[in-house]
Amino acid sequence: MPIITRHAVVAQIDARLSGAMTDQALAAWAFDQFYAVELGQAHFEAGAEERLADALDALMFSDHEAFRLDEEELRRLAALLRMP
Repeated sequence: MPIITRHAVVAQIDARLSGAMTDQALAAWAFDQFYAVELGQAHFEAGAEERLADALDALMFSDHEAFRLDEEELRRLAALLRMP
């Protein structure tokens, strides 16, 4: 069963920050990861479950104007995920 790690989410955020990924692509990726866990097709990295769920929740709607995360917010989210 796939494991969704902090590193994987940070890599996606970094791809968005570098311009290699659009807001829409990041949101779609986060949506797919979040629901894979909900459907029992994947699980979160042990010890980081809540942080990962919160991060994916924020990212999966970030392509909508009302919930868009600016670059500073994306950097802050990545920094939180990098913390032990």
